[in-house]
Amino acid sequence: MNEPHDAAWEFWFTVRKAAAILERQLEAIIAREIGLSLGQFMILSVTGTAPAALTQTAIARELGLTKGTVSRLVESAVTAGWLSVTPDPASRRSRLIALTPAGTDLVRRGDRALVAAPLGLYPNANPETAQATVVMLQQFIAAATGDAGCGLS
Repeated sequence: MNEPHDAAWEFWFTVRKAAAILERQLEAIIAREIGLSLGQFMILSVTGTAPAALTQTAIARELGLTKGTVSRLVESAVTAGWLSVTPDPASRRSRLIALTPAGTDLVRRGDRALVAAPLGLYPNANPETAQATVVMLQQFIAAATGDAGCGLS
């Protein structure tokens, strides 16, 4: 008999396993193709998909990372010339973060590498299943974080 705790365990175990596999594979692809860590690429990528410059708090929220981790990754990206940081006119405490042309080039190269990888082909091979998975994971994220507006779009 399928007990409720069995379904919960299977859900958590499957999500965790999928996340671990995905993270390892993405880390390897990004390191091999553009020489960045997955964390560095994620910061650049989420900044590049935003309609306007983001604050570190917004980046942390979008990626599910701590503010400290984001701060460290942003600083290294600024030093490398991939991100620019300007004061936020709406808040003395915030800084606005945007991609530089060099950062944009890295994101484009990384995106091409991810789309060409076997994992990147999955959404095109199974578009309905991929979209349903995205919706389910967005609902999961919203429930787990209390953020009904997960995602930049």
